[in-house]
Amino acid sequence: MPETILSIDIGGTFIKSALIDHLAAVEMLEKVDTPDSLPEFLASLEGLIRAHDSQITGVAIACPGTIDTDTGFVHKGGLIPYLKNYPLGQYLQDTVQLPISVLNDADAAGLAEAVYGELKGCSLGAVLVLGTGVGLALVSDGGLISLQEIAGKGLLTPFEDKTSTDQTRTLFQDLGQMFDLHIRGLRSLMDNSGSAVQFIKRASQELGLRDVDGKAVFEALEAGANHQLLDMFKDYCHQVAVLVLNLRTLFQLECVLIGGGISQQPLLIQEVKRQYQELLEVEKTDFDNDLDILACQFHNQANLLGAYRFFQDKYKKLNG
Repeated sequence: MPETILSIDIGGTFIKSALIDHLAAVEMLEKVDTPDSLPEFLASLEGLIRAHDSQITGVAIACPGTIDTDTGFVHKGGLIPYLKNYPLGQYLQDTVQLPISVLNDADAAGLAEAVYGELKGCSLGAVLVLGTGVGLALVSDGGLISLQEIAGKGLLTPFEDKTSTDQTRTLFQDLGQMFDLHIRGLRSLMDNSGSAVQFIKRASQELGLRDVDGKAVFEALEAGANHQLLDMFKDYCHQVAVLVLNLRTLFQLECVLIGGGISQQPLLIQEVKRQYQELLEVEKTDFDNDLDILACQFHNQANLLGAYRFFQDKYKKLNG
């Protein structure tokens, strides 16, 4: 029987799952609410795995937070606090007796696009995942890349430090400035309710909708009659564009992809690009190359596909 992997994308709002075969063909399964407690969460995952254990040879997980990819240990739970300092990979492996891999969800999206999608062959690209929170992955030449590797390839943008007479900058000084800018960019997004989920919630309230409805929100934006809604949308896209500019200032990027379910809306990509161009004019910033800003090819399936690819790479290495 051809190898089939159960891929699970754990989000702050939903858990999505799919069966992915040896040709990387995705068969979507279900989307359920993310439980509020660890026991409910584990029971949900175990039930999902056992429902398909006769069809699968392993489980690939994309999860928020800081992950030890060798063991599947979640050091920081990100948007799911009860996963902090939890051995998710080892627990599931012991419980269901199947190979398990766990990868940060943004890294999963980045890996999918680097291997199969828009960033295939890109020397340095970034993926911004807009969901319940904001995730970032950096990729190069078909795989994920670390900050140290970026510096080693000479792809950090040189800093002009006008406050110091010392012309020699260390990697750690550059990374210090980079982290400061990145954290400020993320904080700006979150302070402005910048997650895609929060924007859609606020926009639905503005429209007086009984339920949160992203489709209705973008239909109203296309109609253009609600000026307050348009202002909210432009402000949201401006904050995303600020983060894109911060990243471009730090790295010699060729392309930034916007991911998450909201990336399926062409209007979002158009407005982020417009806001980014306005920022370039205001900041009078001149880069060596133009930056492509595109939607992820796989949208909200990217995490599932990237988790699958990471599983394949991990167990191929383990099995020699």
